[in-house]
Amino acid sequence: MGSRDTRERPDVAVVAAARDGDRQAAEQLVGDCLPLVYNIVGRALHGHGDVDDVVQETMVRVLDGLPGLERPDRFRSWLVAITVRQIRDRWRAGRTWLTSDPLEDPGAGEAQPDFADLAILRLALSGQRREAVEATRWLEDEEREVLALWWMESAGELTRGELSAACGLTPSHAAVRVQRVKERLETARAVVRAVTASPRCPDLAPVLGSWDGRPSGLWRKRLARHVRDCPRCLRSASDLIPAEGLLAGLALVPVPIGLAGLVLARTTVAGSAGAGAGAGTRTAARGGRTTARGGRTTARASRTARTTGRLAAKPVTAAAATAVTLAVAGAAWYAATGSHEPGPRHAAAAALSPGTSSEQPSARTPASRTATPTPTPTPPRTHAPAPKAASVTAAEPRFAGRHALRSVDRPGDYASQSDRLGILGPVGATSSEAARQAATFTFVPGLADPHCYSLKDAAGRYVRHYAFRIRLDTDDASALFRKDATFCPRAGSTPGSVSLESYNYPGRYLRHRDDLQLWLDPAQDTAAYRASRSFVLVAPWS
Repeated sequence: MGSRDTRERPDVAVVAAARDGDRQAAEQLVGDCLPLVYNIVGRALHGHGDVDDVVQETMVRVLDGLPGLERPDRFRSWLVAITVRQIRDRWRAGRTWLTSDPLEDPGAGEAQPDFADLAILRLALSGQRREAVEATRWLEDEEREVLALWWMESAGELTRGELSAACGLTPSHAAVRVQRVKERLETARAVVRAVTASPRCPDLAPVLGSWDGRPSGLWRKRLARHVRDCPRCLRSASDLIPAEGLLAGLALVPVPIGLAGLVLARTTVAGSAGAGAGAGTRTAARGGRTTARGGRTTARASRTARTTGRLAAKPVTAAAATAVTLAVAGAAWYAATGSHEPGPRHAAAAALSPGTSSEQPSARTPASRTATPTPTPTPPRTHAPAPKAASVTAAEPRFAGRHALRSVDRPGDYASQSDRLGILGPVGATSSEAARQAATFTFVPGLADPHCYSLKDAAGRYVRHYAFRIRLDTDDASALFRKDATFCPRAGSTPGSVSLESYNYPGRYLRHRDDLQLWLDPAQDTAAYRASRSFVLVAPWS
């Protein structure tokens, strides 16, 4: 599918001016290019925590190499080619962390949602567009690079010629690569439709028996065999619109404000340093490459100095000073919130009283959590034949201890577990001891934040989300596990009820779906959704 010509592209005159040392033009060029680079890198690396670093390094390399660009009219192809090289360099540097579920180093900062989740939340996608984005999680790592470029082509951000040049392929070879990825994406969409169907095809149960809930290319292939041969699943996917039609004209995922500031801080100084020798470097490059090599060496030395943190100590131009201010402000905001949203989220629960609800995620600062009233049940009591609701008030900021979580919209069912997966199931006075024990959890201070909570079962396993499926696992002492297993109480849909919001995915709540499985799902402004994520804390069953 060809790109539309109506999308705004860097003006050749702006590219030429930036190449010749115009700082204002360089800043404009960065602003024009950053959304495209951020979206390509984000999709290719699946939203891994190193995305921001790769984007920054790409833009620095672009500014460093700009004085040697002889054809400003080919800037965009050159830009995308550099972006692809940076992605491949990061692949070679550490393929082990590029999995279908982003990993993070111990002690790393806030866990990041993958790029599919960012697209869904920030672009408010729904219906088949949402399913298409969800399907990208089922692709192989090698397929995501081509997917990222084809996505930009379908959205009108790239031409097929630019895509081919970036991959270093002929147009015909690039067309073959793109077609393969399109076919696999369409297969993944049918798999997503089958897995999320309610009720789900009963013949899928044997196939999914050993599935851990994590999307992957391997499981796409396994499930695709069933979908292709199952009349029921084929009928379910019969109304799917071709993905390129859904992506046409789709907006790009917005660049985080903090990232823009950091990029400007680095690239503005890169523009100043590179521009000082820009005209001479370019002239010498046409007559002999010795001076050009010297210019590139100087640029690399400048970049090394910036990387080691000496940026703020150097005298800079007014434009560079502005960029440094943006970067410092962005870094300070990240330190306070640990978020990639454009601005701090509202501490919604602070204004809530029992019986009200809000889907706005809370700020991620300890101070905001301390000030946020959270529901508190009364101490555990001796069990009656059916448990009575514990009192939940906004006046008591903390609670702990053993409780059962009774569903608001299915009063006879409780949050429970089956084969380590979270479910909603019936529990009563005549239930077996195993069933009563499976529906009892101990609330302890959150592993990632003591102002929130983690839930343990009798075996010492923690309730956590894994690929957004609720399950129970033993603490592996990783930073990612601690965040996955931390939930923050928010007011529920009825007086005395509580909802559990994910610590590292603000705006996603623990809830039951129609098939009574527990998932971590994004907020929806419907009464049914609010009820499905609301629970009443009652005395423990076991």
